[in-house]
Formats: sequence, C-alpha cells, structure tokens
Amino acid sequence: MPRDGRKTKTRIIDEATTLVLENGFAGTTIDQILEKTEITKGAFFYHFKTKNDLALGLMDHFATSDLNSLNEALEYVKANYKTPKDQLIGFVQFFINVFDDLEQPYAGCLYASCFNEPEQFPDQAKKIVSDAILEWRKQLGDLIEAVLNDTGAKLIVDKNALADNFTVVMEGGFILSKALGDAKLTANQLKQYRNYLQLLFAH
Repeated sequence: MPRDGRKTKTRIIDEATTLVLENGFAGTTIDQILEKTEITKGAFFYHFKTKNDLALGLMDHFATSDLNSLNEALEYVKANYKTPKDQLIGFVQFFINVFDDLEQPYAGCLYASCFNEPEQFPDQAKKIVSDAILEWRKQLGDLIEAVLNDTGAKLIVDKNALADNFTVVMEGGFILSKALGDAKLTANQLKQYRNYLQLLFAH
C-alpha cells in the first residue's frame, strides 16, 4: 500500500459521507466521489472493490466515531461527577454543549441513511448500526439504573426506553434542525430531555 494509503481511504470516506448525507447512497456515484477527492478510479477501487464495500466502510467508520463520542462522554462524566444522578445529567449536558456550539444544522446521521435505503446497504452494515445503537442503550441504561438504585424515580421507569429516548431526541433533532434551518434545535430538544430527567429523578 502507498505510504499515504490510509489518508486516501479516509478522504474517500469523508467525502462520500458528505455526499451520502446530501444525496442518499443510491444518489451518490463513484464519479462524484472521484471528483470530490481528486483521486483516480484505480485508487478508489484499491480501497473499495465495490460500492457495497464502500457502504460497509462508511458505516464502520461512522459507528467507530459515534462510539468514540459515547465513550468520551462516559469518561468525562465519571471523572467530573460523583453521584449517579449528576453523571446522568452531565452525560446529556455533554451533548447539549456539543450541539449548542454549532453554527449550522448538523449534517445528519448515516444510521438513518442505512435504514432509509435498506436495499443499498449489506446486512453487515445494518448489523454495525444496530450494534452501535444497542451499545448506546446499554451504556445510558446503566447510568439510569444507577440513579434508580441510588434515589429512585417519581414515576415507573423503563430504563431501556428512557435510554432510547435520548437517541430518538437526537435523531429527530437532526431532521428538524435541517428542515427548519435551526442549528440550535437539537441542543434545545436535548435540554428538554435533560429537564425531564431532572424532574423524574428529583428528590
């Protein structure tokens, strides 16, 4: 592999991700990717033999980055907050801060692309997405369970549903943010989720 092979592969993935979020996977052609990356067709096919391979590469790269963000947030709250409730609220606040800093609506999530165009993505790519979503559920569910064991809640809580609610709020926020041209919308929706948690676990 050429010395800069990894950089070339990353550039392909980055530009392809942008194109897929704008045009969908079916609407993104290899020629468009070549134009954006300014690489040869041979260089592209060196890294991705087929468009299916590209789909798998995109999802693997996106999920890895996504789970890195999850782990970064978990490490931050465990280092900075002592009580389970403060860690849970701090986790949500971590992402509020991320999206509050945006000046343009968030570009979008490739997970949605995968299931909006299921025929375009191999089963292995779909499993990468579902595994990542389940990891978010598990980790956030563990934070919620710790609060339940520590202080209880004002209402009956399904920890998995409440954990999934975080993902639902974010994913829905991305769509509304783009539709309304409001860069702060996702952060504002997460603030409502944070406020609900504060009321639910008030004591």
